[in-house]
Amino acid sequence: MPQAISGQTPSEPNDEQLPANRKGQETIPPQAADRGRRESDGKNTPIPCPDPAIIAARQDRGYLVFGTGVGIPIWRSDDLLQWRRGGRVFAGGLPDWAKAAVPGARGLWAPDISFWRDQYWLYYSVSTFGSQRSAIGLAINKTLDPADKEYRWEDAGMVLESAPGKTDFNAIDPALALDRDGQPYLFWGSYWTGIKAAKIDPETGKPSGAKMDVVPIAARAKGVDPPAIEAPFVIHRDGFYYLFVSWDFCCAGVNSTYKIVVGRSEAILGPYLDRAGRAMLEGGGTLLVASTPRWRGPGHNGVLQTKSGDWLALAANDVRNPNLARVLQIRPLYWQGGWPLAGRPATKAVDAAGKSGEKEKLDMTGRWSHYIDFAPPLSLEFRADGTFRGEKLQGRWQLTGAELRLDWPDVRAASGYRPQYLIMEPDGEGYVGRNERGQAILGSRTEL
Repeated sequence: MPQAISGQTPSEPNDEQLPANRKGQETIPPQAADRGRRESDGKNTPIPCPDPAIIAARQDRGYLVFGTGVGIPIWRSDDLLQWRRGGRVFAGGLPDWAKAAVPGARGLWAPDISFWRDQYWLYYSVSTFGSQRSAIGLAINKTLDPADKEYRWEDAGMVLESAPGKTDFNAIDPALALDRDGQPYLFWGSYWTGIKAAKIDPETGKPSGAKMDVVPIAARAKGVDPPAIEAPFVIHRDGFYYLFVSWDFCCAGVNSTYKIVVGRSEAILGPYLDRAGRAMLEGGGTLLVASTPRWRGPGHNGVLQTKSGDWLALAANDVRNPNLARVLQIRPLYWQGGWPLAGRPATKAVDAAGKSGEKEKLDMTGRWSHYIDFAPPLSLEFRADGTFRGEKLQGRWQLTGAELRLDWPDVRAASGYRPQYLIMEPDGEGYVGRNERGQAILGSRTEL
């Protein structure tokens, strides 16, 4: 039977110190959040939230994010921009079973939240730094409204575990996904042999049968050492399942190299291929988000799908606020040619329907930073005469609705130019797309 537990209210005091995150290098002092608010640019309030899991509450009751920390901290927002504390899932820190299963565990990591079968299912991880002795647990709630008399997290205990010599995977970073027929699967994995998945019993939320059938899903290429891949997240869109994973190192502060890559498959268990046709089981992955001068080590994402648009929730290190450790970041997710594109960090409020404000008229003129696969950017000046200039180059631009066309000089082309089609962001401050090589293109008027 599930063990009934109670979450603390939004007025709870801050911890003296949140535990190290799942790589063991990051602590979040209570003063950090206040410092972040003081140093904010006024458009967004940075909050420390490693490994965010995002969901829209039903009946248009706003948005919630669950993150790594003592008892699984909860943050609430009405607009995806301003966030307030919303208590914790486990007021006591760790469930009793977790303390026994993973001695030395200090906090709960990398939660995943879903609404399914008229309940909210929250999977979470229990582990210690660098260890394969890990476990995934499950907590269930009927509502996310703490004012509702039925608001109560019930711990359903362990879902699966890993241990040296017994498994070839590490049981952390869970993510629930349903196939077209409503059959649930749990994805998980960090380092070791990569990302795994298994079918889940809809009644219990756990694997059924005496022996769990573990399916390999994604891994780093042979020779990559350490095999840094983790944080799977799967969505279904237009006939494909999309698998997001994070590569490299999350938790070295502003020196972090975390990045998000993506692949897709027509079947929920794969094979997942990247945009170039490379198998993710063999190290494939199309780059979605990586470090920029301000935001370092972006990764461990969730995706919020709404009727009017999709959003990427991730954590990143802010060079302007290095003492905050990894902070929550919300980015719009665009789609082009069947593949996702991540926009700039959101600075506009979003209502419960998922809509953000737009400028009535967009003006491209001025200086822009033009990133190609997140390498140091080109500096481009867009002029009112429809041309743009950079160091030793001059091209043409044309904006039609939300489509931005850039004509790059190319002596091999009959016209002397090579066209590139990009998506202009609604606020007129950025654009996204991919070039003919499949590299991510991101343009911004301001520092990224």
